[in-house]
Amino acid sequence: MADLISSWPNKLDAVPPKYCIPMHERPADPVQIGERIPVIDLGKAMGEERPVVVQELMKAFEEYGFFQVINHGVSDDLMKEAMKVYKEFFSLPAEEKASYAKDAANNTARGAATLYTSSAKHYDSEEHRYWRDVLEHSANLDGKDKVTWPDNPPRYREVIGSYSDEVRKLSKIILGLVAEGLGLEAGFFDKELGQRMLVNHYPACPDPSLTLGVGGHCDPNLITIIQQEVYGLQLLKDDKWIGVEPIPGAFVVNSGLPITVISNGKLASVAHRVVTNTTHSRTSIGTFICPDDIVGPAKALLGSDNPPRFKSFKWGEEFMPHYLSKKSVYHASLEPFKIDA
Repeated sequence: MADLISSWPNKLDAVPPKYCIPMHERPADPVQIGERIPVIDLGKAMGEERPVVVQELMKAFEEYGFFQVINHGVSDDLMKEAMKVYKEFFSLPAEEKASYAKDAANNTARGAATLYTSSAKHYDSEEHRYWRDVLEHSANLDGKDKVTWPDNPPRYREVIGSYSDEVRKLSKIILGLVAEGLGLEAGFFDKELGQRMLVNHYPACPDPSLTLGVGGHCDPNLITIIQQEVYGLQLLKDDKWIGVEPIPGAFVVNSGLPITVISNGKLASVAHRVVTNTTHSRTSIGTFICPDDIVGPAKALLGSDNPPRFKSFKWGEEFMPHYLSKKSVYHASLEPFKIDA
């Protein structure tokens, strides 16, 4: 069974050596959280102000790779109940979590619930570990994968089933706005997209200067929709880390590497990380919307003045092995698919 931080019997006075990350990666410099990333009111996207919302969303993706959404259609009660369920799950006794906890494997096709600590990329070989536990499972549209989800807390499958359905609807709205902003046909993203829940739990840490909840990275999926309550998320802008201040009832949205390819480089995926703190545990609910198997520049965007900058590839079979490689940092997993000018 994986050595889950959330199952450690006592609060530690010091960070174990295995969790002390290299000096160059430590969060040494103070990070300002006063500069808010853009906040977009999705309620306005349903009326006459839709073109303005599209413009705001595209500007946010181009300048930050991140934004927060309000009036998004997912009820506050459902968001609070989902967060409560996940906190209860991570608070379960170690033996209750044992059937899900295991050392993470580099298996991109897995759909069943998996509970691990640190990183799914290279847990067995990593020289250091990040200060987090992760529960991950698929959340497919047909609902057949629910039988692999945790059944404790008892209402887990009911609550998270409803939550994942509502966030899927939200993802379609956001991707519809992205398609519109890029000038693609309506319904460009209306395919059988994959959906994964990736829930991070970061216990309070005795010395946040020595470790990270998760190191700097870009996401491998189309978009990620994040629910957070406690500060910890930071993004990299102009070579400086910016803190993403939680807004009650809002979701954080960020673009993944496939969006860079589909937009032919117009929209970038931005690196982000999570810092810890000494007083509060932090649980974040991440919903990953994953692309159809074949990813490539949208043909409608290409022409003599905008030739393709990337080769098309199979997302699961060709791209994900590069992403999961220990050597893959930030945008490096796109390098094998770039077309030389």
